[in-house]
Amino acid sequence: MKPIIPRPASLVAAVALLLTSLATSPSVADDRDDQAVRSAYSRFTKTIAPGLTFTKIVDRKTPRRIFVLTVDIARPLTLDVALAGARLPARARTSRIAKRAGALAAVNGDFFTLAGAPLHAFLQDGQLVQTSTVIGVSFAVSKDEQSTTFQPPAQLTTARFGTGPPWTIDRWNDGPPGVGEIAAFTPLGGTLSPPPLAACSARLLPSAPFAPSPAGDGFEQAFTVEQRGCFEASLPTSGGVVLSAVPATGEALQVLSLVPGSGVTLRWTLGFANVWDAIGGGPVLVSDGVDVVGTCVGSGCGRNPRTGVGVRADGKLLLVVVDGRQPKWSVGATMHEFAGIFLKLGATGAMNLDGGGSSTMVVNGEVMNRPSDGEQRRVSTAVLVLPGPDPGEPS
Repeated sequence: MKPIIPRPASLVAAVALLLTSLATSPSVADDRDDQAVRSAYSRFTKTIAPGLTFTKIVDRKTPRRIFVLTVDIARPLTLDVALAGARLPARARTSRIAKRAGALAAVNGDFFTLAGAPLHAFLQDGQLVQTSTVIGVSFAVSKDEQSTTFQPPAQLTTARFGTGPPWTIDRWNDGPPGVGEIAAFTPLGGTLSPPPLAACSARLLPSAPFAPSPAGDGFEQAFTVEQRGCFEASLPTSGGVVLSAVPATGEALQVLSLVPGSGVTLRWTLGFANVWDAIGGGPVLVSDGVDVVGTCVGSGCGRNPRTGVGVRADGKLLLVVVDGRQPKWSVGATMHEFAGIFLKLGATGAMNLDGGGSSTMVVNGEVMNRPSDGEQRRVSTAVLVLPGPDPGEPS
Protein backbone atom coordinates (compact mmCIF):
# COMPACT_ATOMS: atom_id res chain seq x y z
CA MET A 1 0.00 0.00 0.00
CA LYS A 2 1.38 3.36 -1.14
CA PRO A 3 1.89 5.70 1.78
CA ILE A 4 -0.15 8.91 1.95
CA ILE A 5 2.15 11.91 2.16
CA PRO A 6 0.52 14.88 3.83
CA ARG A 7 0.79 18.22 1.85
CA PRO A 8 1.65 21.45 3.55
CA ALA A 9 -1.30 23.80 4.11
CA SER A 10 0.41 26.49 2.03
CA LEU A 11 0.55 24.19 -1.01
CA VAL A 12 -3.12 23.30 -0.66
CA ALA A 13 -4.00 26.98 -0.52
CA ALA A 14 -1.92 27.77 -3.62
CA VAL A 15 -3.64 25.03 -5.62
CA ALA A 16 -7.06 26.31 -4.55
CA LEU A 17 -6.13 29.87 -5.56
CA LEU A 18 -4.93 28.66 -8.98
CA LEU A 19 -8.20 26.76 -9.60
CA THR A 20 -10.22 29.85 -8.63
CA SER A 21 -8.16 32.04 -10.96
CA LEU A 22 -8.69 29.68 -13.90
CA ALA A 23 -12.42 29.64 -13.22
CA THR A 24 -12.80 33.45 -13.16
CA SER A 25 -10.16 34.74 -15.65
CA PRO A 26 -10.19 34.64 -19.48
CA SER A 27 -8.81 31.43 -20.87
CA VAL A 28 -5.63 31.21 -22.87
CA ALA A 29 -7.82 30.63 -25.93
CA ASP A 30 -9.73 33.84 -25.18
CA ASP A 31 -6.45 35.77 -24.99
CA ARG A 32 -5.42 34.37 -28.34
CA ASP A 33 -8.76 35.37 -29.87
CA ASP A 34 -8.33 38.94 -28.58
CA GLN A 35 -4.82 39.09 -29.97
CA ALA A 36 -6.07 37.78 -33.31
CA VAL A 37 -8.73 40.51 -33.45
CA ARG A 38 -6.15 43.16 -32.59
CA SER A 39 -3.72 41.89 -35.22
CA ALA A 40 -6.47 41.68 -37.85
CA TYR A 41 -7.44 45.36 -37.41
CA SER A 42 -5.13 48.33 -37.14
CA ARG A 43 -5.43 52.09 -37.37
CA PHE A 44 -2.65 54.59 -37.93
CA THR A 45 -3.08 58.39 -37.89
CA LYS A 46 -0.57 61.07 -38.83
CA THR A 47 -0.84 64.87 -38.83
CA ILE A 48 0.08 66.28 -42.23
CA ALA A 49 -0.50 69.94 -41.39
CA PRO A 50 -2.50 71.86 -38.78
CA GLY A 51 -6.09 70.80 -39.44
CA LEU A 52 -5.17 67.97 -41.85
CA THR A 53 -4.69 64.35 -40.77
CA PHE A 54 -4.11 61.15 -42.68
CA THR A 55 -5.48 57.86 -41.33
CA LYS A 56 -4.86 54.34 -42.60
CA ILE A 57 -7.26 51.62 -41.48
CA VAL A 58 -6.36 47.98 -42.15
CA ASP A 59 -8.88 45.16 -41.80
CA ARG A 60 -6.87 42.03 -42.59
CA LYS A 61 -9.80 39.68 -42.07
CA THR A 62 -11.98 40.99 -44.92
CA PRO A 63 -9.33 42.11 -46.17
CA ARG A 64 -9.80 45.87 -46.71
CA ARG A 65 -7.56 48.92 -46.61
CA ILE A 66 -9.10 52.35 -46.09
CA PHE A 67 -7.33 55.70 -46.41
CA VAL A 68 -8.83 58.84 -44.88
CA LEU A 69 -8.00 62.54 -45.06
CA THR A 70 -9.75 64.60 -42.38
CA VAL A 71 -9.78 68.30 -43.26
CA ASP A 72 -10.63 71.10 -40.86
CA ILE A 73 -11.39 73.98 -43.24
CA ALA A 74 -11.78 76.31 -40.25
CA ARG A 75 -7.97 76.24 -40.27
CA PRO A 76 -5.94 77.97 -43.02
CA LEU A 77 -6.84 75.13 -45.41
CA THR A 78 -9.01 75.23 -48.51
CA LEU A 79 -10.81 72.40 -50.26
CA ASP A 80 -10.56 72.95 -53.99
CA VAL A 81 -11.34 71.15 -57.24
CA ALA A 82 -9.17 71.20 -60.34
CA LEU A 83 -9.33 70.23 -63.99
CA ALA A 84 -6.38 68.10 -65.09
CA GLY A 85 -5.28 70.71 -67.62
CA ALA A 86 -5.80 74.28 -68.73
CA ARG A 87 -8.62 73.27 -71.08
CA LEU A 88 -10.47 70.23 -72.45
CA PRO A 89 -9.58 67.50 -73.14
CA ALA A 90 -7.74 67.08 -69.87
CA ARG A 91 -6.31 63.96 -68.24
CA ALA A 92 -3.41 63.62 -65.81
CA ARG A 93 -2.32 61.59 -62.80
CA THR A 94 -3.78 62.77 -59.50
CA SER A 95 -0.28 63.43 -58.17
CA ARG A 96 0.44 65.66 -61.17
CA ILE A 97 -2.77 67.66 -60.67
CA ALA A 98 -1.91 68.09 -56.98
CA LYS A 99 1.64 69.22 -57.73
CA ARG A 100 0.52 71.76 -60.32
CA ALA A 101 -1.88 73.29 -57.78
CA GLY A 102 0.59 73.22 -54.87
CA ALA A 103 -1.79 70.99 -52.90
CA LEU A 104 -0.93 69.26 -49.64
CA ALA A 105 -3.14 66.30 -50.54
CA ALA A 106 -5.57 65.15 -53.20
CA VAL A 107 -7.90 62.40 -54.36
CA ASN A 108 -9.21 61.69 -57.83
CA GLY A 109 -12.44 63.44 -58.73
CA ASP A 110 -15.40 62.98 -61.05
CA PHE A 111 -16.00 60.15 -63.49
CA PHE A 112 -14.79 61.12 -66.97
CA THR A 113 -15.37 60.36 -70.63
CA LEU A 114 -12.86 58.54 -72.79
CA ALA A 115 -12.37 61.81 -74.65
CA GLY A 116 -11.07 63.42 -71.45
CA ALA A 117 -13.91 65.49 -69.98
CA PRO A 118 -15.65 65.32 -66.60
CA LEU A 119 -18.88 63.36 -66.83
CA HIS A 120 -20.90 66.00 -64.95
CA ALA A 121 -21.11 69.77 -64.72
CA PHE A 122 -17.88 71.32 -63.45
CA LEU A 123 -17.28 74.74 -61.89
CA GLN A 124 -13.71 75.87 -61.18
CA ASP A 125 -12.83 79.17 -59.53
CA GLY A 126 -16.17 80.60 -60.58
CA GLN A 127 -15.69 79.72 -64.25
CA LEU A 128 -18.14 77.23 -65.72
CA VAL A 129 -16.00 74.61 -67.46
CA GLN A 130 -18.98 72.69 -68.81
CA THR A 131 -22.59 71.74 -68.37
CA SER A 132 -23.66 68.14 -68.91
CA THR A 133 -26.71 66.19 -69.94
CA VAL A 134 -25.66 63.64 -67.29
CA ILE A 135 -27.12 65.30 -64.20
CA GLY A 136 -25.74 63.18 -61.34
CA VAL A 137 -24.93 64.91 -58.05
CA SER A 138 -22.59 67.80 -57.30
CA PHE A 139 -20.43 68.39 -54.23
CA ALA A 140 -19.63 71.97 -53.27
CA VAL A 141 -18.41 73.95 -50.27
CA SER A 142 -19.48 77.59 -49.93
CA LYS A 143 -16.76 80.22 -50.18
CA ASP A 144 -17.23 81.15 -46.52
CA GLU A 145 -16.85 77.43 -45.72
CA GLN A 146 -20.06 77.42 -43.70
CA SER A 147 -22.14 75.05 -45.83
CA THR A 148 -21.64 71.86 -47.84
CA THR A 149 -23.81 70.63 -50.69
CA PHE A 150 -24.51 67.13 -52.02
CA GLN A 151 -27.33 67.52 -54.55
CA PRO A 152 -28.11 67.63 -58.29
CA PRO A 153 -27.06 70.95 -59.85
CA ALA A 154 -29.61 73.35 -61.33
CA GLN A 155 -27.66 74.05 -64.51
CA LEU A 156 -28.85 77.39 -65.88
CA THR A 157 -26.96 79.64 -68.29
CA THR A 158 -28.53 82.66 -69.97
CA ALA A 159 -27.74 85.54 -72.31
CA ARG A 160 -29.45 88.92 -71.95
CA PHE A 161 -29.36 91.47 -74.76
CA GLY A 162 -30.20 94.96 -73.52
CA THR A 163 -33.31 95.06 -71.37
CA GLY A 164 -35.04 92.18 -73.15
CA PRO A 165 -35.89 88.81 -71.59
CA PRO A 166 -32.99 86.40 -71.10
CA TRP A 167 -32.33 83.61 -73.58
CA THR A 168 -31.55 80.14 -72.32
CA ILE A 169 -28.18 78.71 -73.32
CA ASP A 170 -28.76 74.97 -73.48
CA ARG A 171 -25.15 73.77 -73.66
CA TRP A 172 -21.87 75.16 -72.36
CA ASN A 173 -18.75 73.48 -73.77
CA ASP A 174 -20.93 70.39 -74.13
CA GLY A 175 -21.03 69.67 -77.84
CA PRO A 176 -22.73 71.34 -80.79
CA PRO A 177 -26.29 72.66 -80.54
CA GLY A 178 -29.24 70.55 -81.61
CA VAL A 179 -32.41 71.88 -83.17
CA GLY A 180 -34.06 74.17 -80.64
CA GLU A 181 -30.80 74.86 -78.76
CA ILE A 182 -28.22 77.61 -78.32
CA ALA A 183 -24.74 76.41 -77.35
CA ALA A 184 -21.90 78.42 -75.81
CA PHE A 185 -18.22 77.76 -76.34
CA THR A 186 -15.35 79.23 -74.31
CA PRO A 187 -11.56 78.77 -74.34
CA LEU A 188 -11.94 76.15 -71.57
CA GLY A 189 -13.69 73.89 -74.09
CA GLY A 190 -10.42 73.64 -75.98
CA THR A 191 -10.21 71.25 -78.90
CA LEU A 192 -12.71 68.88 -77.31
CA SER A 193 -15.68 71.23 -77.64
CA PRO A 194 -15.00 73.80 -80.39
CA PRO A 195 -17.70 75.96 -82.00
CA PRO A 196 -19.45 74.03 -84.79
CA LEU A 197 -18.99 74.34 -88.53
CA ALA A 198 -21.86 75.55 -90.72
CA ALA A 199 -23.69 77.31 -87.90
CA CYS A 200 -25.19 80.69 -87.15
CA SER A 201 -22.89 82.15 -84.53
CA ALA A 202 -21.95 85.30 -82.63
CA ARG A 203 -18.53 86.03 -81.17
CA LEU A 204 -18.56 87.98 -77.89
CA LEU A 205 -15.59 89.75 -76.32
CA PRO A 206 -15.53 90.53 -72.57
CA SER A 207 -16.04 94.17 -71.61
CA ALA A 208 -15.68 93.54 -67.86
CA PRO A 209 -14.36 90.80 -65.54
CA PHE A 210 -16.82 88.15 -64.41
CA ALA A 211 -18.23 88.56 -60.91
CA PRO A 212 -20.78 86.95 -58.57
CA SER A 213 -24.35 87.70 -59.59
CA PRO A 214 -26.39 89.99 -57.32
CA ALA A 215 -28.39 87.01 -56.03
CA GLY A 216 -25.16 85.29 -54.99
CA ASP A 217 -26.12 81.98 -56.61
CA GLY A 218 -23.96 82.25 -59.73
CA PHE A 219 -21.78 84.53 -61.84
CA GLU A 220 -22.23 87.00 -64.69
CA GLN A 221 -20.07 88.86 -67.16
CA ALA A 222 -20.62 91.68 -69.64
CA PHE A 223 -19.61 91.20 -73.27
CA THR A 224 -19.65 93.17 -76.52
CA VAL A 225 -20.78 91.56 -79.78
CA GLU A 226 -17.83 91.51 -82.17
CA GLN A 227 -19.46 89.73 -85.12
CA ARG A 228 -22.38 87.54 -85.97
CA GLY A 229 -23.62 85.64 -89.00
CA CYS A 230 -23.94 82.18 -90.51
CA PHE A 231 -20.49 80.80 -91.29
CA GLU A 232 -19.12 77.65 -92.90
CA ALA A 233 -16.04 77.84 -90.67
CA SER A 234 -16.23 77.95 -86.88
CA LEU A 235 -15.55 81.20 -85.06
CA PRO A 236 -12.54 81.23 -82.67
CA THR A 237 -13.18 81.31 -78.94
CA SER A 238 -9.79 82.78 -78.02
CA GLY A 239 -10.35 85.65 -75.64
CA GLY A 240 -14.12 85.43 -75.82
CA VAL A 241 -17.29 83.34 -76.05
CA VAL A 242 -19.08 82.01 -79.13
CA LEU A 243 -22.85 81.43 -79.19
CA SER A 244 -24.07 79.07 -81.93
CA ALA A 245 -27.36 77.68 -83.24
CA VAL A 246 -28.50 75.43 -86.09
CA PRO A 247 -29.31 77.51 -89.24
CA ALA A 248 -32.95 78.13 -90.18
CA THR A 249 -34.20 77.79 -86.58
CA GLY A 250 -35.73 80.27 -84.19
CA GLU A 251 -32.56 80.10 -82.09
CA ALA A 252 -30.49 81.06 -85.14
CA LEU A 253 -32.70 84.14 -85.60
CA GLN A 254 -32.03 85.04 -81.96
CA VAL A 255 -28.27 84.83 -82.49
CA LEU A 256 -28.50 86.83 -85.72
CA SER A 257 -30.48 89.56 -83.93
CA LEU A 258 -27.39 90.48 -81.90
CA VAL A 259 -25.99 93.78 -83.19
CA PRO A 260 -22.20 94.15 -83.50
CA GLY A 261 -20.96 96.64 -80.93
CA SER A 262 -23.93 96.06 -78.62
CA GLY A 263 -23.74 94.61 -75.12
CA VAL A 264 -24.68 91.13 -73.94
CA THR A 265 -24.61 89.81 -70.37
CA LEU A 266 -23.95 86.11 -69.82
CA ARG A 267 -24.95 84.50 -66.53
CA TRP A 268 -24.21 80.98 -65.27
CA THR A 269 -25.23 79.11 -62.14
CA LEU A 270 -25.45 75.59 -60.74
CA GLY A 271 -27.99 76.77 -58.20
CA PHE A 272 -25.64 76.82 -55.20
CA ALA A 273 -25.28 79.94 -53.06
CA ASN A 274 -21.81 81.50 -52.70
CA VAL A 275 -20.08 78.56 -54.42
CA TRP A 276 -17.00 79.00 -56.61
CA ASP A 277 -16.12 75.34 -57.15
CA ALA A 278 -18.33 72.29 -57.74
CA ILE A 279 -17.57 68.74 -58.86
CA GLY A 280 -19.90 65.95 -59.95
CA GLY A 281 -20.23 62.33 -58.93
CA GLY A 282 -22.82 60.03 -57.43
CA PRO A 283 -24.68 58.47 -55.89
CA VAL A 284 -25.20 60.24 -52.58
CA LEU A 285 -24.13 57.72 -49.94
CA VAL A 286 -25.14 59.39 -46.69
CA SER A 287 -27.68 62.11 -45.94
CA ASP A 288 -28.58 63.36 -42.46
CA GLY A 289 -26.46 60.58 -40.99
CA VAL A 290 -28.33 57.78 -42.79
CA ASP A 291 -27.32 55.37 -45.58
CA VAL A 292 -29.41 56.51 -48.57
CA VAL A 293 -27.90 54.29 -51.27
CA GLY A 294 -31.12 52.28 -51.57
CA THR A 295 -31.33 49.44 -54.08
CA CYS A 296 -28.13 49.24 -56.09
CA VAL A 297 -27.97 47.00 -59.16
CA GLY A 298 -25.07 46.45 -61.56
CA SER A 299 -21.35 45.74 -61.55
CA GLY A 300 -20.62 49.16 -60.10
CA CYS A 301 -22.54 48.25 -56.95
CA GLY A 302 -20.31 45.30 -56.00
CA ARG A 303 -17.00 45.41 -54.18
CA ASN A 304 -14.72 47.81 -56.02
CA PRO A 305 -12.05 50.39 -55.26
CA ARG A 306 -13.83 53.54 -54.06
CA THR A 307 -13.25 57.27 -53.67
CA GLY A 308 -15.68 59.59 -51.93
CA VAL A 309 -16.11 62.85 -50.08
CA GLY A 310 -18.07 63.46 -46.89
CA VAL A 311 -18.73 65.93 -44.11
CA ARG A 312 -19.03 65.42 -40.34
CA ALA A 313 -21.38 67.17 -37.95
CA ASP A 314 -18.48 69.33 -36.74
CA GLY A 315 -17.92 70.63 -40.28
CA LYS A 316 -14.72 68.67 -40.91
CA LEU A 317 -14.48 67.15 -44.38
CA LEU A 318 -13.56 63.56 -45.18
CA LEU A 319 -11.78 62.37 -48.32
CA VAL A 320 -11.82 58.57 -48.39
CA VAL A 321 -10.21 55.99 -50.67
CA VAL A 322 -10.74 52.22 -50.36
CA ASP A 323 -8.40 49.90 -52.23
CA GLY A 324 -9.99 47.01 -54.13
CA ARG A 325 -9.69 44.27 -56.78
CA GLN A 326 -6.65 42.89 -54.94
CA PRO A 327 -7.85 39.74 -53.09
CA LYS A 328 -4.95 39.37 -50.65
CA TRP A 329 -4.60 43.11 -50.08
CA SER A 330 -8.05 44.71 -50.23
CA VAL A 331 -11.30 43.56 -51.84
CA GLY A 332 -12.90 47.00 -52.03
CA ALA A 333 -16.37 47.97 -50.87
CA THR A 334 -19.93 47.80 -52.13
CA MET A 335 -21.89 51.07 -52.25
CA HIS A 336 -23.61 50.16 -48.99
CA GLU A 337 -20.30 49.18 -47.38
CA PHE A 338 -18.81 52.47 -48.54
CA ALA A 339 -21.73 54.36 -46.97
CA GLY A 340 -21.13 52.35 -43.78
CA ILE A 341 -17.45 53.36 -43.76
CA PHE A 342 -18.44 57.02 -43.93
CA LEU A 343 -20.97 56.54 -41.14
CA LYS A 344 -18.33 54.92 -38.91
CA LEU A 345 -16.11 57.93 -39.61
CA GLY A 346 -18.88 60.20 -38.34
CA ALA A 347 -20.17 61.51 -41.67
CA THR A 348 -23.58 63.15 -41.80
CA GLY A 349 -23.35 63.51 -45.59
CA ALA A 350 -21.25 61.78 -48.25
CA MET A 351 -21.03 61.31 -52.01
CA ASN A 352 -19.35 58.74 -54.22
CA LEU A 353 -16.71 59.88 -56.73
CA ASP A 354 -15.02 57.94 -59.53
CA GLY A 355 -13.61 54.62 -58.34
CA GLY A 356 -12.04 51.50 -59.83
CA GLY A 357 -8.57 52.07 -61.22
CA SER A 358 -9.01 55.82 -60.74
CA SER A 359 -9.08 55.62 -56.93
CA THR A 360 -5.95 57.40 -55.74
CA MET A 361 -4.90 59.37 -52.67
CA VAL A 362 -1.83 61.58 -52.70
CA VAL A 363 -0.22 63.27 -49.68
CA ASN A 364 2.80 65.56 -50.13
CA GLY A 365 3.39 64.07 -53.56
CA GLU A 366 3.33 60.45 -52.34
CA VAL A 367 0.65 57.96 -53.39
CA MET A 368 -0.70 56.55 -50.13
CA ASN A 369 -2.86 53.70 -51.45
CA ARG A 370 -2.31 50.93 -53.99
CA PRO A 371 -4.28 51.75 -57.20
CA SER A 372 -5.78 48.62 -58.72
CA ASP A 373 -4.29 49.36 -62.17
CA GLY A 374 -0.82 48.93 -60.67
CA GLU A 375 -0.12 52.62 -61.29
CA GLN A 376 -1.98 55.90 -61.21
CA ARG A 377 -4.68 56.26 -63.84
CA ARG A 378 -4.86 59.54 -65.76
CA VAL A 379 -8.06 61.25 -64.64
CA SER A 380 -9.90 64.41 -65.66
CA THR A 381 -10.38 66.12 -62.29
CA ALA A 382 -9.24 65.99 -58.68
CA VAL A 383 -10.31 67.19 -55.24
CA LEU A 384 -7.48 69.07 -53.53
CA VAL A 385 -6.50 70.27 -50.06
CA LEU A 386 -4.62 73.55 -50.40
CA PRO A 387 -2.34 74.90 -47.65
CA GLY A 388 -4.06 78.31 -47.72
CA PRO A 389 -6.53 80.39 -49.73
CA ASP A 390 -7.32 79.34 -53.30
CA PRO A 391 -5.10 81.56 -55.50
CA GLY A 392 -7.63 81.26 -58.33
CA GLU A 393 -10.33 83.08 -56.37
CA PRO A 394 -10.48 86.66 -55.07
CA SER A 395 -9.96 86.97 -51.33
